[in-house]
Amino acid sequence: MSITTVGSNLIHYEVLGRGHPLVFIHGWLGSWRYWWPTMQGLSARHRVFAFDLWGFGDSSKAKGMYSLQAYEEMLDQFIDKLGIATPVTLVGHALGAAVALRYTKKNPELVNKLVTVSLPINGGYINARLANSQPDSFVSKVLGKANSFSEIDSEVRKTDQDAMNNLANELQNTNFVADLDECERPILLIFGEEDAIVKPPSGDYEHLQRPGNNRYYVGIDNCNHFPMLQETAKFNRLLLDFLASDDDMTDLTLKDYWQRRTR
Repeated sequence: MSITTVGSNLIHYEVLGRGHPLVFIHGWLGSWRYWWPTMQGLSARHRVFAFDLWGFGDSSKAKGMYSLQAYEEMLDQFIDKLGIATPVTLVGHALGAAVALRYTKKNPELVNKLVTVSLPINGGYINARLANSQPDSFVSKVLGKANSFSEIDSEVRKTDQDAMNNLANELQNTNFVADLDECERPILLIFGEEDAIVKPPSGDYEHLQRPGNNRYYVGIDNCNHFPMLQETAKFNRLLLDFLASDDDMTDLTLKDYWQRRTR
């Protein structure tokens, strides 16, 4: 276990490997731990970091810091404290995807590429129970045994319910479509097509499934909220290929290639 401090608060993190730095940011459920299979899979080519947001895992339960802005600042402080070389690649899941996207929009010069997994496009795409449930109860009732994993079950009990509820409430009133459209860095959006917690974009936002503006989309069939655990090999391959790809790859080639990889 590794710890750094911001003021009187502790940030728990883990680090592995060598190479270009990647920072993984978890979502509402669990902690850094569910990134471990991906960290292992990418560590031969990258220096990989994962940390616990305030209120989650083994980081401080800092009641006054449960907001999207506070987590953006936490990410900036984490990168600065550890002296992580920039531009860095960010990989965020659900809540962590929102943090990574907002950070990238504000600091494009500090980010090389961005991967968002289960990004809540707007509040209507988030399961409403996140805003008023206890974390372990939510996992049991919404995901069930078939769609949860030991990496989640072992850590979700450490979650401060206020952190989960407060951020769900905040993001239920937030829309990230403009952030995606205005982001200056290459973005890969990954969604589990059967996600019961954050729905993939559809309807008015179906255009986000089409490549454009250096943005790419992958929907993984028969996959729920944790593709990094449910489809580890496919997920890791997607990340490695996206990170190694040249920016001048054509949209059509990249889109078809991702589709073949996920089936």
